[in-house]
Amino acid sequence: MKTRDRILACTLELFNDQGEPNVSTLDIANELDISPGNLYYHFRGKEVLVDVLLGDFLEQTRDLVTARPGADDLSPEDYWLYMHLLFEAIIRYRFLFLDLPNLMGRYAQVRRAMHHWVEALRISLNDLLLALRDQHHLRAADDELDRLLDALCQTFLFWTDYQRVRGLDEADPATAVRQVLGLMLPYLDGETRAWMTDLIERYPRR
Repeated sequence: MKTRDRILACTLELFNDQGEPNVSTLDIANELDISPGNLYYHFRGKEVLVDVLLGDFLEQTRDLVTARPGADDLSPEDYWLYMHLLFEAIIRYRFLFLDLPNLMGRYAQVRRAMHHWVEALRISLNDLLLALRDQHHLRAADDELDRLLDALCQTFLFWTDYQRVRGLDEADPATAVRQVLGLMLPYLDGETRAWMTDLIERYPRR
């Protein structure tokens, strides 16, 4: 593995485990057993490392948060796969979501990027809900749909923080997906609720 890639991999691991504010470039260099100068040759400061990792996260989730499926294009498994892939990326780059407001306050590029990402996520999730409603599988007035949308977005954004508060070090995408799908259950018709419940029960409980 090239030194640049080793630095990124180590930085991501340390950020995820200890939180970005608690990790310095010296910590990263010591962990890799390289000189601070060698690290600086590849990345001129921690802000650059944050920027590159942020870009990797945005790239990995771009197709998910910009997808605009039609009402006839979705199957039950599509909802499961969409949410699972999204939570996998969030957990892989979970340092971005551990005290996100603080991170946005200290890094302007994070503030701008995550603001746009959250808005794209809202639009994508809203499209998924509207597709269900257009298929007459989801029964919700506009105000109810807005509240459900807020609840789904909040779960995506703050799930990792919630897990950390609970003392669970290993974030589990399956548990997160079960939670999101569960939020949708009260709004579904009987048949759709049955297949959604089946999806939820496929996941092992922790």
